[in-house]
Order: sequence, then structure tokens, then C-alpha cells
Amino acid sequence: MRRAILLFVKYPEPGKVKTRLAATMGMERAADIYRSLVAAVLPALPREDELVVVFDPAEKRAQVEEWLRCELDGRLAQFIPQAAGDLGARLESAFAEAFSCGFEKVAVIGSDCVGLNAATFSTTWKALETEDAVLGPSVDGGYYLLALKQPCATLFRGIAWSTDAVRAQTLARARASGLRVHELPVLPDIDTEADWLARKVES
Repeated sequence: MRRAILLFVKYPEPGKVKTRLAATMGMERAADIYRSLVAAVLPALPREDELVVVFDPAEKRAQVEEWLRCELDGRLAQFIPQAAGDLGARLESAFAEAFSCGFEKVAVIGSDCVGLNAATFSTTWKALETEDAVLGPSVDGGYYLLALKQPCATLFRGIAWSTDAVRAQTLARARASGLRVHELPVLPDIDTEADWLARKVES
């Protein structure tokens, strides 16, 4: 059975990533932190699953591949550009493309949650044997992981992205569509200076 992990990333250009961090820590520091988060997440992804890097902006393909070459440590990955539109449109398109390529289980993650590990994914894939979707809720009301075994466009439409309502709205749409959802443990992600400093204290 083919399984894919879709890793959403942006090219770490100062001023274009981690804008909430940049507001208090500066654009260059925020970009450096973003790079470090991606570097922390990649080794935690199980190598038996296929990795698809879904990057933005599309014209930065060469730069993104160059940036991630060392971080991938020899691991093979596909690179596909993010679609146009809001986050929902980009997620919907990425899932649709993955399933059209023959993947039977697909999980999407970002680079904000450094609590991901191999056990996260083994739990996710096992849950999809009996459930229709898996959601990894984050402390801020969003989610750090969403996994499906078939496309479901309604999960990505009409969501108030970048708010604390994302998880609740996604669950409501899943249930309205008759999907059974397994929820993973709540984990923190890194969006603000306070989040970053809390992570440094914990580590």
C-alpha cells in the first residue's frame, strides 16, 4: 500500500515566512527559525512512507530543492508546487494530486510542529484502517496533521484559516460528510515568539 506524507513548505525568504515571529523577532531571525523547524521535522518522518514536498512559490523550485537537499540526507522526495488560492484550495489540490498518483493513504503536515515522530505516523496509518480521517489538533485551535484515504474537498472549503476555529470547523464538515475521524494527541506548534521560547525552555 502506497502512503504519502505531504510536507507543505515555503521558500524561507525573510519577510515571507513566519510573519508573526517576524513581528517581534525580525524578518531574518524568523526565516532562520523557519529553516530550523523544517530541519527538525524532516528527520522525524518515517522513510518507509513516500515524501512529497509541496512548495511555494512555484518559481522557487530550484532554490527549494537546493535548500532541502542536505536536510533530506539522501532521502528521495517528489517536489510539487502549491496550487493558487487560499490554504484550503492548496490543500485540496495537493490531496487530489496525491490520490490521482495512486497513493492510498495521504497525510499532510506543515513545519510548525516539532513534536511529530515515527509513532505519530504509525498511529495515523493504523487508524485509517478503520476510520476515514485522522486529525492532529494543535494547541492554537488548528491542526498539525490531516490524513485521508480518499479525497474530500468539503474539508477545505469555507474554513476560517489561520484562526482558532480551524479544527472545529474541519471536524464539523467531516461529520456532516459522514466521515469517521480519529484524533491524535494535541501538540503545540511554533507561530509566535512565545511559542519559540517555550520550545527552547522545554528542550
